[in-house]
Amino acid sequence: MKARIKFSKSGAMKYVGHLDIMRYFQKVIRRSGIPIKYSEGFNPHQIMSFAAPLGVGLTSSGEYMDIELTEEVPCKELLQAISNEMVDEMDIESVKYLPEKATNAMASVEASTYTLTYKHPEDFPFSLDELKEKKVAFYDDATSINVVKKTKKGEREVDSFYEFAHLMDNNEAYEYLKESFDEEVFIELCKNSIEIYNKIEKYEIFHKPIIPRIEVKNYPQNKWWEKNNIDKA
Repeated sequence: MKARIKFSKSGAMKYVGHLDIMRYFQKVIRRSGIPIKYSEGFNPHQIMSFAAPLGVGLTSSGEYMDIELTEEVPCKELLQAISNEMVDEMDIESVKYLPEKATNAMASVEASTYTLTYKHPEDFPFSLDELKEKKVAFYDDATSINVVKKTKKGEREVDSFYEFAHLMDNNEAYEYLKESFDEEVFIELCKNSIEIYNKIEKYEIFHKPIIPRIEVKNYPQNKWWEKNNIDKA
């Protein structure tokens, strides 16, 4: 049976990355003693999945995680057992069971609401109404939002370049690969990919030809034509 957990993240915990949050919840679930379901195979792992991960530096009052259990536990007991193992600034807000055919947390999230705070409100150059107008002009009414990308070759707008590109975050990539790899292997794959990237060196295909020098043995001359009375003329 599948349960959906809503949790919040605040304070210093906003600086913890998503992969570390995943490992943190694995330990919390293990310590809580709840009957979590494990995957089958050589390296079994807890069956859990997260909704769209939060960026580093952002707090949230509504993050979602799905887990699967081997037996039903009352929601209040489940919430209490997990909450007892949580650290400060990470809180479990609610727990509920899902129907068997319910979509996962990532597919279930249709929208998010963000609250922006200004570090020095007294220096903010716009009123709230002016800010709403600029948001409409910049985002709602715009046919495209171009971004200037700076490279060694110069600058270029990349809106059309990214029209059909899709960059997946770690959690989304794991959703596609979890049937083939458990989480520990997936994390190791990510680390190995970064390590390979860091080891890549620039290779120039155009270079001067390299002619190997081979030492040729100095064979004695054999004037075979003289032995066979061949006329040189």
